[in-house]
Amino acid sequence: MNTRRTAIAVSILGLAAASTLSGCVSNGTSIQALRNNPTPELQTLGSTRAMVNNRLSIMHNQYNRALAEDIGRTLLLIDRPTRLTPSPVSY
Repeated sequence: MNTRRTAIAVSILGLAAASTLSGCVSNGTSIQALRNNPTPELQTLGSTRAMVNNRLSIMHNQYNRALAEDIGRTLLLIDRPTRLTPSPVSY
């Protein structure tokens, strides 16, 4: 029984020593790269590139729809029916 406890203790100590000797494994990111840009996924203070691109596409979509509405209202005069009919037009 004593040898079994010793074997378990030695194996636990061996695993602990191996885990402390291995340390943190680098995944290819250097310390200098982290110092230059600690948050590479962020484009602004709180938004990623995808979030900024989504916001820009929504903004451009709204601008294009507003432009089409303005062109129809001011240049093509299609915002209300004609008032040149002989009978009254409810608008």
